[in-house]
Amino acid sequence: MALLGPRTSWLTRKAALYAGSGLVLLLGAIQFIPYGRDHAQAPEPSPFHWRAPGAQALARAACYDCHSNQTRWWWAVKVAPFSWLAQSDIDEAKSHVNFSAWDGRLNAGGLQRALDRGMPPWQYTLAHRGARLSAGQKQELLQGFQASLAGGPASPARAGRVLDADPGFGNATAVIDAACSSCHSPKRALAFHTSSPARAKALVDRMIHHGARVPASAETTLIRHFTS
Repeated sequence: MALLGPRTSWLTRKAALYAGSGLVLLLGAIQFIPYGRDHAQAPEPSPFHWRAPGAQALARAACYDCHSNQTRWWWAVKVAPFSWLAQSDIDEAKSHVNFSAWDGRLNAGGLQRALDRGMPPWQYTLAHRGARLSAGQKQELLQGFQASLAGGPASPARAGRVLDADPGFGNATAVIDAACSSCHSPKRALAFHTSSPARAKALVDRMIHHGARVPASAETTLIRHFTS
């Protein structure tokens, strides 16, 4: 039995050496897979036009690496398989919002919901401390984005949540567009009509349950619209 000890130890070391060498060769080989290797910045066919420099700076720090064609690739995500994960996240992010190819799908309500749900994500801010937004910075970003959508300068006097402060909430169409269009088409909600206030209220409750931010002051407007 004593003779088996050294031989077993030698075989274990040999197996570990082979496994380590194989892992190094595998890591080297996957670097030649093209996915996630193209780090050239693509053109910006229709960039979002910011009218608030402060909000633009915050967006570039916290959003543009994933939501634009101006991704800054730091060294760690240039190495596979981390580059694959980064490329997959960026592709998905740009399929929703791309500030370099602006299509108008994102509104102020959608941006606020994204920030409320933890954007930018913790795994990004862990490596990019400048992307961590304080509550005040989030408000500045929201106000600047909303002002840019409206085509005017951001007003620091606008306070509170963007949806609650929007003057369009006296109009049911504006309420539905702000509450729904960032996730899905508002057409179904706009087409809904009933003679029952209870059914109208139930729809409003479902909208809120699924993430729509409808201020209490706008619920009456929606119910009146759905029952008209």
